[in-house]
Amino acid sequence: MSRDQWQEQDLLQVAQDTPLANLAQNLGYDLDSWLQSATTSLPETLRITRSRDDIDWTESLLRELGGKPIDWGQAAFAWQMPFARGQAPDSRSKYILSLLHDSGRITRQEAASMLPVAILDPQPGELILDLCAAPGSKATQIAEAIAPHGVVVANEPVSGRVNMLVSNRGRLSTTNMLINQQDGRHIGRIPPPGYDRIVADVPCTGSATSRKNRNVWWKWSPKESRTLFRLQVEITQRGASLLRPGGTLVYSTCSIDPCENEAVVAQLLRTLPYLELIEIDENRLPGLKLRPGLTDWAALDEKAQPIPRGAEVARTTFLQPAHMSPAARLHWNEALDEEIDESTENRIQAELSKCRRLVHHDNDTGGFFVALLRHRPEATPEGIAKSFIRNRKPSLHSDWTPLVLDHPHTNRHTIYAASEETIEEAKTRYGVKDEGLSWWKRGKRLNIAPKMVEERIFNQKCPNKRGNLWPEGTFHPLKLIHVGLPAFTKKRDAWRSRQEAVPALQSLITESKHAISPDTLRRLLKGWAPMVEDYNSEYEPLEVDGPLLLSCQLPSGENLISAWAGARLTLMLDEKARDVLRLKLDMPFQADDEEE
Repeated sequence: MSRDQWQEQDLLQVAQDTPLANLAQNLGYDLDSWLQSATTSLPETLRITRSRDDIDWTESLLRELGGKPIDWGQAAFAWQMPFARGQAPDSRSKYILSLLHDSGRITRQEAASMLPVAILDPQPGELILDLCAAPGSKATQIAEAIAPHGVVVANEPVSGRVNMLVSNRGRLSTTNMLINQQDGRHIGRIPPPGYDRIVADVPCTGSATSRKNRNVWWKWSPKESRTLFRLQVEITQRGASLLRPGGTLVYSTCSIDPCENEAVVAQLLRTLPYLELIEIDENRLPGLKLRPGLTDWAALDEKAQPIPRGAEVARTTFLQPAHMSPAARLHWNEALDEEIDESTENRIQAELSKCRRLVHHDNDTGGFFVALLRHRPEATPEGIAKSFIRNRKPSLHSDWTPLVLDHPHTNRHTIYAASEETIEEAKTRYGVKDEGLSWWKRGKRLNIAPKMVEERIFNQKCPNKRGNLWPEGTFHPLKLIHVGLPAFTKKRDAWRSRQEAVPALQSLITESKHAISPDTLRRLLKGWAPMVEDYNSEYEPLEVDGPLLLSCQLPSGENLISAWAGARLTLMLDEKARDVLRLKLDMPFQADDEEE
């Protein structure tokens, strides 16, 4: 028996006597089957970046490693490998997966984590909010689905986690993401009518993540779940208030505790009557088994044992009426001393089966909970998100009109619309075809993003909570720290393309490209750094001093490579980017050296 197998067998014994196992049993799961799955490692799954020109090459590599598309992943965006997470069979396979991930051709992501966005079904050209976006797997999944003209606002309150969002945006060369840093409970508005769709994948206890986070077995308790309930409700309520009529919101957690799942959805339906739960179309997810949401569940003590109905229940931080199922609230009505509308509770109880649960052993995945809610159009005839509707309407005799407020104060982080002169300078140098782009400047960086950023956010007036208007020409009251993708950097009075932006720029650039052969690229990858005059005497002369892009046609398609023409011609690539090219050229690379 291997060390890993021994650890899993040992964990299985320990897990049987935990509150988390008691919870699973109380949910009606077959405990033996659930424990066998929940204590083993996840399979290696990933999301393939379908916007890359060399996607066929990437897919061929994955197939060589034994990978296959997951049936329910539309357009083969989701893949599963024939080995456990992080346990590729040899160093070469591990390194190839690392190269594909680091170069943005794939994103290593748990299959269950892809489910909320698949259910939300974002469409090209939409404006979407991800309320709790870091590390960015769902936000980038949305960004790809709505590209090239749609936009996702990726919000994250914690500075350290924002850095992960920025890193993933650059790794994937994502142009249509705005990164915002605010508490999700108080996130700023965008101009009316509001967001088309919203993801509320809220902070949770992670009780369904036991296959990758074994500490959950020792950390989880019912009390831990209940301390997050209020935060989960408030974040989602704020998101719902920003949703346009007819728009949809997916609420999700990686938890199996109904207090974090169905109880939160029930509370949303109580407090936000303009929301409705809608059926999830499972025909769009072929081969994936999902279970209906719970309509009733036991109130649990600290060891996750059910509290008998009829027992005295104290209203404490540990157990509040809102944590209970609608049926339990009605049963304990008098003991809880709370006014409860019986018809409302009965309606909510019947609706909760529209939620869905992904259970570990049903599909060999992690666990997940999802619910799809809709802002009923008939509930808001004004045609705008609820946050734009003033609570206090002016009287019939009032001559009140909204004030247009002054522009907010700027600081070193303020993002400006780039001037026409700056845009033209970068476009001319590289012959950029302006296909629906907006241009943004922050310091010495020039970013590109879809036109929607200008048209639907920046150049529109935005009401504040009193009904007055923030002027156009600002992103306020959002607190954006990144808009789009940094495509160019100002160096030596010239705009130089950034390597992270090359995949996004590849179809747009027509100038400052110098064609080279595969043999020349091989020489450069082996360390050849010729004097420019020597290069010019042997090959077609370079016409650009300073930064340029080398263009090399390979069977996988055109490859644009950042280089510098000074005294010598040198590649401006890190070692992993060089190894991607070596792999395409069948040259030895780092993992091959390790194998030897």
